[in-house]
Amino acid sequence: MAFSFSSPAIRLFGLLFVIVFGTSALQAQQPSNSDLKPVKLITLDAAETAGERRFLGRIAARETVDLAFQIGGQIVEFPAIEGSLVEADEVLAQLNRAPLERAVRQAELSLEQAERNLQRNVQLQQRNAMTTEAQLEDARTSRDQAEVGLEDARAALDDATLASPFDGLVAERMVANRTTVSAGQPVLRLHDMSELRVRISIPERLLGVIGDPSELAYQLQLQDGGQRYALAYREFVAEAGRIGQSYVVTLAITETPSRPLLPGASGTVIVQLPAAADAGLTVPVTAVSIGADRQTYVFVFEPTGADEGRVQRVPVTVETPDGTTMVVTSGLRPGMEIVATGAHRLSDGEAVRRFSGYRGAQ
Repeated sequence: MAFSFSSPAIRLFGLLFVIVFGTSALQAQQPSNSDLKPVKLITLDAAETAGERRFLGRIAARETVDLAFQIGGQIVEFPAIEGSLVEADEVLAQLNRAPLERAVRQAELSLEQAERNLQRNVQLQQRNAMTTEAQLEDARTSRDQAEVGLEDARAALDDATLASPFDGLVAERMVANRTTVSAGQPVLRLHDMSELRVRISIPERLLGVIGDPSELAYQLQLQDGGQRYALAYREFVAEAGRIGQSYVVTLAITETPSRPLLPGASGTVIVQLPAAADAGLTVPVTAVSIGADRQTYVFVFEPTGADEGRVQRVPVTVETPDGTTMVVTSGLRPGMEIVATGAHRLSDGEAVRRFSGYRGAQ
């Protein structure tokens, strides 16, 4: 039996052959998902127009004071425990009161004697005796001096007790119990914990860029990617430090952190700069590449949100307002996805896939 190539069956067979083998050849030419180069992408958000700066912050108390006795003596009671909370007027340390009490008693006796002497001179003058006006004035002066001496003795007795000036946290005992201390020698360090503070150092050059620190928005982040807590501006040292030419800005924590914070702990302070109409979009330095024509480029990923796509090299205009931050002032718009790192390894129109973590990682 003979077959005719013009028959419908033969023509259908030939069409199927072309479709099957043509599709296979096309698939062989297209890279699979595993062959596509992974790229890390970031989305340009309009909020980034304002820009952020991050600083190392140190937790501090509202006030830290070194307490000392105003008189010398031996400490006989030292109930303050390091790391404990104390209330205002709570006794923290006590000197030996015995010699001070004796001094008060002696001052009282001296005053009584001066009072008797003054009364005797007054009576003698009233009787027209030999007491002169000068002797009477001397007696009054002695009486007044005795009164001052008694006041000093009583004040010294009061100073033998060291009490907390506010509700606070005992940071450190600087001497041991039974130690003999001199007047003004620090014996205890106390933190005022009524308001937690955070201090950051802003370089002189950056302060000139951001302007008045009291007009900025601040947040505290205790760990990378963790919750942010609002901070309120309090003050800044209006004189640059000798090392690093930086200014210290003090902020207050206005929200209750998820864990207790102690002075000396660290965190990241995020400073949100005020937005401007022509501020541009802040991008990582690693996202910008320079071509042979000295033009700066950024690779834009399309379609936005897809797992696979192509990158397009887009010329942009960049500025560095503070020498460390890269701001794109033209060529991009909010909502675009750009390649964050490795731009120098890409070519215009290259097919890529979104980087979603290392394979095999749990």
